[in-house]
Amino acid sequence: MQKLKKIAIWVGVIAYLILISGFVSGRREAMLCNKVNIVIADSLSKRFLQKHDIVDLLGRNNLLSLGQHISQVNTDQVEKLILKNTLIKKCNVYTTVDGALNIDVWQREPVVRIIDNQGQNYYLDIEGSVIAMSHRFTPHLLVVNGNIHTPFNPNKVKNIYDREYTKSAATLRQIHAMALHIKASEFWNAQVVQMYVDKNNEFEIVPRIGPHLIILGPPNDYAEKLEKLKIFYTEGLNNVGWNQYLKINLKYKDQIVCTKL
Repeated sequence: MQKLKKIAIWVGVIAYLILISGFVSGRREAMLCNKVNIVIADSLSKRFLQKHDIVDLLGRNNLLSLGQHISQVNTDQVEKLILKNTLIKKCNVYTTVDGALNIDVWQREPVVRIIDNQGQNYYLDIEGSVIAMSHRFTPHLLVVNGNIHTPFNPNKVKNIYDREYTKSAATLRQIHAMALHIKASEFWNAQVVQMYVDKNNEFEIVPRIGPHLIILGPPNDYAEKLEKLKIFYTEGLNNVGWNQYLKINLKYKDQIVCTKL
């Protein structure tokens, strides 16, 4: 008898769930899209995007969906369109039973600004993805210019670590690795303002403090070279003064060659 009661209860629960599901489904079918909720998760720290940019993008591509049955809104299509913007790292698009189209967006985090040998400007984010320049927001970042080849259109979603760019983006990969190293160091992040790549693919660094130019040379062993320079700064320049040298050359192994002003 108890067993029959349990079965009856479960049958009742299942029937109720089916009824509610059908009710919600029917309500959803009839509901029109009446609003678009956009959340830009990190808009305080990165001001590349504003909500109206997303609205304008959807409007230009006839995907704003207002007045359309909510069940017919193609969230995948909306998401793919938004992710074509190089500023956007992640996007989550979904609808709710109250008739809302919800769009959550996360922006990329730039670590270095590139000015290549054709004068093209763009950023690289922490993962090596390209970020097109924005007219709205210019973050204070390390700038690298000079003999830099860009093997892709910087206005399209690309990553320098894609297999197709193994050779053609070699210099960009070196720059990116150094930029991450500099960003991770409180000392170097404050001291390094700009880097220049010469015709021999050797690097020069413009520091924030001091009139000297740092000749890094080939980018191999850059971490070791910078550590050696940091010791020279703290144990040498702190004693003799920071305005003594025109150039500090780190090209040669186990040596620091200085040219006086």
